[in-house]
Amino acid sequence: MLRVLDYTTGYSKQKPILQNISFEVPKGSFCAVLGANGSGKTTLIRGIMGLLTNSSGEVFVEGKATSTFSKRELAQKISVLTQEQPVNMDFTSEEIVLLGRYPYTYGSIFRDIKESDYQLIDECFEMTNATHLRNRIFTSLSGGERQRVLLAKAFAQEPSLLFLDEPTNHLDIKHSLELLKLLKQQQEQNGLTIVAVLHDLNLASLFADQLIFMKNGQLLADGRVELFNNMKVMKEVFGIELKTMPHPETGKPQIFY
Repeated sequence: MLRVLDYTTGYSKQKPILQNISFEVPKGSFCAVLGANGSGKTTLIRGIMGLLTNSSGEVFVEGKATSTFSKRELAQKISVLTQEQPVNMDFTSEEIVLLGRYPYTYGSIFRDIKESDYQLIDECFEMTNATHLRNRIFTSLSGGERQRVLLAKAFAQEPSLLFLDEPTNHLDIKHSLELLKLLKQQQEQNGLTIVAVLHDLNLASLFADQLIFMKNGQLLADGRVELFNNMKVMKEVFGIELKTMPHPETGKPQIFY
């Protein structure tokens, strides 16, 4: 589904942030990108999305180089939920979610919306448990509420690949679990491929199929959740001693500090 090959990128040619990154994420899998602050996790997502121009190497989605996609074609394949929420206009939550249909329109986003689009955003609001926020002004919402609305917008794009940059950043543990369970459900039922930057290692272990560990702009390790049991890798990535034990129900590694 996603293949990154010898990828180097950054904000200037003289000082790249990421260097020679290569990995693959199979279709319908959940990949967690992990690492200390400043390791290049967010830069990786920005680069793959084509937001950084100083790049070399190649990124493939469904076997096709992303450099050959138009912006509209790429937006029909990939959706992104970032940490940034740069919405300063008095849009309602419904209008925010409707923006997810923009890649499928060819005129005014609000004029060209069809009945089928409204039916789809109904489903997206229900999926994200955000229907009660539909008529609220987006800027009046809490951080967690905004995150749910923006996830509904991401689903409204009908992507086959979803990038998330710290999606649980504004959520308490209850809502973090709800969101990750929802993502896992979409992955397993609809074949959605997910690449998520996460900080909570235990949540990553419970929900991810694949782990990517980054350090200083380089890919340090790539594998399944059993990588959490590799204390040498964990110490190199995070700089501290960690211990793991199997989860009492799933058997997946859980991390102790």
